[in-house]
Amino acid sequence: MATQLLYADVILPLPLVEVFTYLVPDEWAAQVEPGMRVVVQFGRHKVYAAIVCRLHHVAPERYAVKPVLEILDSAPVVIGQQFRLWNWVADYYLCSLGEIMAAALPSGLRLQSESVIVPHPDFDGDTSVLSDREFLIYEAMHAKPELSLKDVANILSLRQILPIVRSLVEKRVVLVQEALDERYKPRMVEMIRLNTDKYPEEELGKLMDSLEKKAVRQLDLLMAYLHFSREEGTTEWPKASLLQKSGSNAAALQALIKKEVFIAYRQQADRIPVYKGELIEPVKLNPYQEQALLETRAAVDQGKVVLLHGVTSSGKTELYIHLIAEALEQGRQALYLLPEIALTTQLITRLQKHFGDRLLVYHSRFNENERVEIWNKLLSDHSSGHRPYVVVGARSAIWLPYHRLGLVVVDEEHDPSYKQVDPSPRYNARDAAVVLAASQDARIVLGSATPSMESYFNAVAGKYQLVTLERRHADLEMPEVTVVDMREAIKRKQSAGNFSNHLVERLRETIAAGQQAIIFQNRRGFAPYLECNTCTWTPACVNCDVSLTYHKFKNELRCHYCAYVQGLPQRCAQCGDQDVAMKGFGTERIAEELEVLLPGTKIARLDYDTTRTKNAYSDIIRSFESGEVDVLVGTQMVTKGLDFDRVSLVGILSADSLLHFPEFRAHERAFQLLAQVSGRAGRKKQGQVVVQAYKVNNPVLTFVLNHDFKGFYLAELAERYKFFYPPYCRLIEVRLKHRDDKVIENQSRELTAILKKLFGKRVLGPTTPYVSRVRNYYQRQLLIKIEKTLSVQEVKKTLTTALTLFRNQPANRQLIVQIDVDPLG
Repeated sequence: MATQLLYADVILPLPLVEVFTYLVPDEWAAQVEPGMRVVVQFGRHKVYAAIVCRLHHVAPERYAVKPVLEILDSAPVVIGQQFRLWNWVADYYLCSLGEIMAAALPSGLRLQSESVIVPHPDFDGDTSVLSDREFLIYEAMHAKPELSLKDVANILSLRQILPIVRSLVEKRVVLVQEALDERYKPRMVEMIRLNTDKYPEEELGKLMDSLEKKAVRQLDLLMAYLHFSREEGTTEWPKASLLQKSGSNAAALQALIKKEVFIAYRQQADRIPVYKGELIEPVKLNPYQEQALLETRAAVDQGKVVLLHGVTSSGKTELYIHLIAEALEQGRQALYLLPEIALTTQLITRLQKHFGDRLLVYHSRFNENERVEIWNKLLSDHSSGHRPYVVVGARSAIWLPYHRLGLVVVDEEHDPSYKQVDPSPRYNARDAAVVLAASQDARIVLGSATPSMESYFNAVAGKYQLVTLERRHADLEMPEVTVVDMREAIKRKQSAGNFSNHLVERLRETIAAGQQAIIFQNRRGFAPYLECNTCTWTPACVNCDVSLTYHKFKNELRCHYCAYVQGLPQRCAQCGDQDVAMKGFGTERIAEELEVLLPGTKIARLDYDTTRTKNAYSDIIRSFESGEVDVLVGTQMVTKGLDFDRVSLVGILSADSLLHFPEFRAHERAFQLLAQVSGRAGRKKQGQVVVQAYKVNNPVLTFVLNHDFKGFYLAELAERYKFFYPPYCRLIEVRLKHRDDKVIENQSRELTAILKKLFGKRVLGPTTPYVSRVRNYYQRQLLIKIEKTLSVQEVKKTLTTALTLFRNQPANRQLIVQIDVDPLG
């Protein structure tokens, strides 16, 4: 009986609607498994590392099957639980599995081919036919027989190298091939150990006597090795560590290696530092925390999602630590999600004291080799049954290979950073985490002092279990909030620059008392824009329809959408006048004003500009935590979960500027930001918050003033009901992009007409976004409102079919169509 042919459905790291089927050669049929990476050719030339998602015996009917070229793994790098999450995200957010693969896998595991040139086997060696540049390449291939196009460009110091490569191919000097680019490189460390075969314990005395007479430095190093090995229970030492601890030098070590006293060898080592401090037990909870923990346990054990609504500084993190410890005791993993990398600095230090080397951190600021190593640690946990890990990470951490997940915590669940906007998949990690937990029968807790409207609505409706912590830790009072009317302050000359006299006085009192302050301004840079006082001309980005922000540190104007940069204009480009003034203020300007208002005060900034390097977040936060900095000026980074004992004052500048965005969530976001940053004040004793605004009668400010989340929720809910917005409906946004404004205007109207035939009045638009052009692409957007009584899946299916037909029209081939399910604004 003939053996059935084996086929593999594979996911390619491309935005393809479907998976593709390849033939598995007989010699690999017994070893290939779903989740392994295989090398396949796609198209005429390109080869990719694809993920096997299914094995079967059914040949494809629509295209000639190609064989798998190579298997890259001895075990799966993606496990079954991950495929379930990938499929849900693809189905819910209307994206492809290839886009999810590109988002989920660390780049070190995502391989694709790179064009390389190799010597042509038939070249006769006649170099007289070669130009000088061609000869350079020919010579370079003697040292390195395989050159990438990047190598060729570097050798020739040219950008345009394709004509030269084409000429070498035509002259049959080289062949162009495709080679996979293996990005992950294990870290190798030189290790040292004692040669116990040549020098067993009974021989060491003789060796030491010999060294004492002739080589004292070598003896000192050997003695240090033996001492540290007994002290720390290890006989293997990294070379650098041994030399550092012993105070010896490389010459003495090399001499001992030459005498075969020590053996030197290379060994793969972790890039992830291991915590070696003392571990502590979780702290004893107060009665309110204990009650909240009991309610949380009872709810999650019934399979419910818990929304933990705890006011700022109520001790939510301590509850999470107790729940994590319980999961680990049960032999299960835990995932602790945070919206921002900035939040991890303080929290990691705190969690390491409880969980030591069982704690893993995962986010986009890690380099690709570090991310691969964390991925592999969880895979090895899966295959070998090691002690379970706790993972702390930003939204990308949901994609890791969990297999014994016992707990998922989504801290600051309201935060918009959980939503990925670009590129696809445009998923919300909070909602994906709920699905992830359900798929592995894990407990899940969503926590926030200012829950999202949707989550709180689900809790009130009984879909989630609401658990509350209404008291601050140690029964501290909520901070005292004062609202300053800046129009009145300016009118009465009771202000200096962008600060009211009231806030300046509170700052001086705070610093004099040895306390610290946080100043919140949600604009970075020095001035948001420049304007000619004669004709109102404003310098704008050449690629986007936005004004350029002035950054004084680099003395440049910068676009915050595409990073376009230009110098500071000396005169107006429109009328020629030199009276071009800076308007508005960002964090850079605020920090400079404070240096004048508070001479001698140590001031630091926490914003995107000051935190671009890998360790910048932690360095700034540590310096503030240690008291080296008196006042921290920052954007919304300072609003999220940071905990500083000595912060007794928070100043909020231009609070009402948060309220006037053309989005239905503007008031919700403003309340959350203002309430969260207010909560940074008074972690040890009652703090003060000074809110500066130009329209002090805004109801949102009143709710912040009274710490009244429930009042805000009911008022906002009434508005959402009136205008039919979430949580009373579902939203799908369709965004169109094109380089020609007239084309996109016509095409957006055409698509709107098509969708209105299908969905009627549920379709709103087309509208022009707040920023109508970004990176030279003009934009339009449509919004589809879906009643909760309708089948969302049916709507999505109809929408996908309509958009596919629309995209495939020849006139629309250059049009970019993006779908965003549950958009934030």
